[in-house]
Amino acid sequence: MKFIFKTSFRIFSIGLCWFVFIGFVFQPNLTAQKTISLFNGKDLSGWSIQNNGQFSVENGLLKINKGTGWLRSDKDYGDYILILEFRFLEKSANSGIFVRTMPTSKNDENGWPDNGYQIQNMDTLDGRALGQMIPYGAPPFESVFDKEALNSAYLPFGKWQIFEIKVQGEDLWVKLNGTLITAATNIKNLKGRIGLQGEHGMLEFRKIELIKL
Repeated sequence: MKFIFKTSFRIFSIGLCWFVFIGFVFQPNLTAQKTISLFNGKDLSGWSIQNNGQFSVENGLLKINKGTGWLRSDKDYGDYILILEFRFLEKSANSGIFVRTMPTSKNDENGWPDNGYQIQNMDTLDGRALGQMIPYGAPPFESVFDKEALNSAYLPFGKWQIFEIKVQGEDLWVKLNGTLITAATNIKNLKGRIGLQGEHGMLEFRKIELIKL
């Protein structure tokens, strides 16, 4: 696995061309395209709880109450923009967003996917920081991460935040609160499930929407 972490998107490795950057900055007008709501605010219709994950709906919010496992979409999705509004309910709360992930899970105490891609959703600016890409058994990929952009976009726990995750072809981009923080290429799984990870953290989601590309 090759990881490339940069403090600025002005410098790219040879393996990541400029189109990886501009693909999200100069995206086409999406107003005419249909937005699909993946969370109805009432129950977990369209989702399946995997490996005893602690996922529930209360007062119109999708809650992760610690635990492990993951919440898996019932359908596969290919090219799209995924929009999630979430907040951390405690400092250092830990979770993740799975994209283009196969429906199977590891046979261990955590029961997380065994073939997919995760965008880190942990309340931290250090180490494997919020918005970074993490491999989950999928073929190798390349990514760049802008730490300065994350520092600027980050909001503390308790505040509502927005992830915009665009996957198109073999490329992926992640925005946090409107700021591009991660870009990746050589994403070989061209379709798969969307998922939320349980990793002992407490979080809430009030919107999960998808725009097909």
